[in-house]
Amino acid sequence: MSKIRHKTKIKSRAKAKPGSKAKAKAAAKAKAITKTKAKTAKAALDGPIYLTEDDVQKLVTVKDAIATLERLFATWGDPSTINLPRQRARAGQGSFNLMGAAWGPKQLFGLKAYYGGGNTDGGRYHVLLYSAADGKLQAMIEADSLGQMRTGAASGLATKLLARPDAQTLGVIGGGRQAFTQVAAVCAVRPIKTVSVFTRTPEHREAFARTIERELRIAATAAPTGEDAVGDADVVITITKSAEPVVRANWLKSGVHVNAAGANSPVRREVDAETVLRATVRATDQMAQAKEEASEYRDLVAAGRLHWPDVVELGDLVTGKATGRSGQADVTMFKSLGIALEDIAFADLIVRRAKEKRVGRPMP
Repeated sequence: MSKIRHKTKIKSRAKAKPGSKAKAKAAAKAKAITKTKAKTAKAALDGPIYLTEDDVQKLVTVKDAIATLERLFATWGDPSTINLPRQRARAGQGSFNLMGAAWGPKQLFGLKAYYGGGNTDGGRYHVLLYSAADGKLQAMIEADSLGQMRTGAASGLATKLLARPDAQTLGVIGGGRQAFTQVAAVCAVRPIKTVSVFTRTPEHREAFARTIERELRIAATAAPTGEDAVGDADVVITITKSAEPVVRANWLKSGVHVNAAGANSPVRREVDAETVLRATVRATDQMAQAKEEASEYRDLVAAGRLHWPDVVELGDLVTGKATGRSGQADVTMFKSLGIALEDIAFADLIVRRAKEKRVGRPMP
């Protein structure tokens, strides 16, 4: 009986071999297919890619944007670093905006295009990034989050260059979608301990203060007026769409640094003329764009109370060509406009990280 059982086992094993071979063959085939797909996906992502808002938010932070802008503006004097000021065109009930730049030292160029206003529920923003080495498109990026971070980063960099090193109090007027990254950027470069915020509605300012506390772990209070928000501040942020000044010079204490970051239109202004004239350092992203959009400076130049050489560019502060704060009591000001070169530099970091992490989808 044992011999019969032994033979039966041998036969069973013999019959099992063809099945095992078939399974092994199927597994090898599946592995080969997977490997081919992986190679195809890798090859696809080595070409131009499309990145969504979610992709951008996962890949970079405001701190990344500050570091990127500092590296960018270190090349400000390079003749191949070129920024084309924003152009606007009416489109339906809204506005089509186009801005471009070439970052020569990095062999990159690109553009940012966006639409705002009309019947949309918000802006529509895209950045196209190209290689100047071969002229090929590298990526198309949904750029709302990108723009919020780089706008905050410009104020953060200006604060790093101009605010008192011991600045601990921050006053903010405005609480829209651009406001949080402004606060985050300033808190990234100065030891801010308290933030005071003012917006038009009590509910909004309370909610914004709670967001700051939750996300940044910094004490925040809702101020009843704009003057209360900024009166004791070492650093001030205005981030509104106001056509009239929301900050007055007599509200501000000595030694304050002001980031006027909301208005980028010749018909809107956030700080009064006396604030500009009180400042010992007046900065902006780019002079050419300021001459088109910075009403705080333009109006005073037109009135003969200010001259364009009295305004310095952020890049000149980074490279040391222009002098920043000279004393603790100085009032300094940065008029933020947002330039294409900042978008292109930040887009480059985003695309490099996306390709390292295999994020995004291939474009046809």
